[in-house]
Amino acid sequence: MQDVLKQARQGKIAEKAAALWGADPDSLKLISVDNNLLFHMKCESGKYYMRITHPLIHSAEELKAAIHYQHYLFEKEAPICQPIASLHAAFVEIIPHHHSAFLVYVNEAVQGDAIYFDHADQEIYKVWGKALAHLHRAAKSYPRGRHQFLYWHDLWEETGRFAIHEDEIIQREYQAIDTWVNNLSKNQHDFGLIHGKHQPGKIFYDGEKIHLLDTNEPVYHWFHADIARPFLDLPPEKFDQWKTKAACFLDGYCTIHSFDEEYIQYLPWFIRMKILDEYLRMKNMPALSGLEMIRLRELRARIRDPLRVWEL
Repeated sequence: MQDVLKQARQGKIAEKAAALWGADPDSLKLISVDNNLLFHMKCESGKYYMRITHPLIHSAEELKAAIHYQHYLFEKEAPICQPIASLHAAFVEIIPHHHSAFLVYVNEAVQGDAIYFDHADQEIYKVWGKALAHLHRAAKSYPRGRHQFLYWHDLWEETGRFAIHEDEIIQREYQAIDTWVNNLSKNQHDFGLIHGKHQPGKIFYDGEKIHLLDTNEPVYHWFHADIARPFLDLPPEKFDQWKTKAACFLDGYCTIHSFDEEYIQYLPWFIRMKILDEYLRMKNMPALSGLEMIRLRELRARIRDPLRVWEL
């Protein structure tokens, strides 16, 4: 897939795409390369983020559905960035390149600085929790059937197909999580389309409000899976150092979208679920960089010694 994205850089797809939004090509700045190319760009009307991806990663239909959902959340005043239509009034533009094509979409640039769990001001974590709760509350009113989205079990079953080829530690962890999650009940209050990327570094704070990045992979899941995301990379052995901030985050969340206190024990399970999923997907990539190998070892250690109980 990196070869595909390399073609986008060589084919000056970013410059062609920027013109479709009336942006200055000289303002383009590459921010990151993952499953897409993320650029910062400037137009006369403001600053924006532009993403370039490929139909092998996301189909045009999937992207349009995700952006429709994002626009719905924005209209409901959820704290998410605004999708921006091109000069042709399209939220997703398709740019042909040789025998292939690239997909491009743009969002308004979010305000503030990326936040982590290193702030002394605990009020920030309450604001953060409230922001996620506002998003979930808006998500509950999104009309089912408007677009097709994956369910949690679609992704989890794929994880299981990777797990059957692994050693006993990995298979045992998959079976434990699988048994637990298949016994959970689903209701309109606790289950819906989640953001999916609600992790430190992808959340921005401007001194008053939280701003979330776009969600290009919404999936029907328990909202607790989103609540657990910020804590994925916080080491269990250092729980005492960050549990006060975690408590503020949850307190903020519950002022907007409450849940029974006993459900807090869902969080370790959803953390384990995401860690195992990330480990298996990364391990099955065709090639890994040195940093990815380090990450793989970190995930393996977390699987071997998972966070089992949430004590605040």
